[in-house]
Amino acid sequence: MTMTPNPPSYEKRGPAGPGPLLPGRRSTVMVVVERPDPEEALQESMDWVEAFERDCGLVLDPQATELYGVAKASDLKDNLRPPRDGAVAEYLDFICVDGAWLHPGDCPTAPPDSNGAPAWAWAYYQAVMGLDDGAFCTIWDVVPLPVAA
Repeated sequence: MTMTPNPPSYEKRGPAGPGPLLPGRRSTVMVVVERPDPEEALQESMDWVEAFERDCGLVLDPQATELYGVAKASDLKDNLRPPRDGAVAEYLDFICVDGAWLHPGDCPTAPPDSNGAPAWAWAYYQAVMGLDDGAFCTIWDVVPLPVAA
């Protein structure tokens, strides 16, 4: 079996702006990688975080940027139900799936029968439910550095 090599991180693109991130405030980024090997998935996830920093317009504190968690999509799907509130999505500031970056101010609208849940909760739900079961979801804590005066 021949695998397509991962493109270098400089070929990946981060979000066009900082979205809801604020300097000095811890934020959370979910990066989804569809690689069968956990080590390859983690490396690609790190490449996406590098692209995130390079393109979002803020400098991340390297001492505070850290991997918070890793889960297989199948494990997340097991207990995921259509949202009725913001729940899990409230803790995420960005989601990267297939190279597309979403954040609460820039995500698809909620469906007409949204159960009263916000669009961001539906974006998370649809992102996870649309994944192959073997995809890895990595959660990163990032802290943008304060802007120099």
